[in-house]
Amino acid sequence: MEPVAIPQSIDDPIHILLWSADEIVPFMVSMLTGMLIDHFLPGLALGFIAVKFYRRFRDNRPDGYTLHALYWLGLLPSRAQTIPNPYIRRFLP
Repeated sequence: MEPVAIPQSIDDPIHILLWSADEIVPFMVSMLTGMLIDHFLPGLALGFIAVKFYRRFRDNRPDGYTLHALYWLGLLPSRAQTIPNPYIRRFLP
């Protein structure tokens, strides 16, 4: 029986230039903020630093941790009418 090659990148997020889609958000936010306050180059540098720290934060945690943390803090946007309080640990019928 011959070994079967299993692809490693089938579930990876979409990559835009150098970064994945979730890494581009801190870069774009800091770049746009720098443009709005007329300090583009410092905003650009801050964006690269933010991506570096976000990548370090994300790589040391399991998949979906950022979404879980946003839910835990009550910051996760949702289209639902209500979201259960993240601090309630027991739901009674």
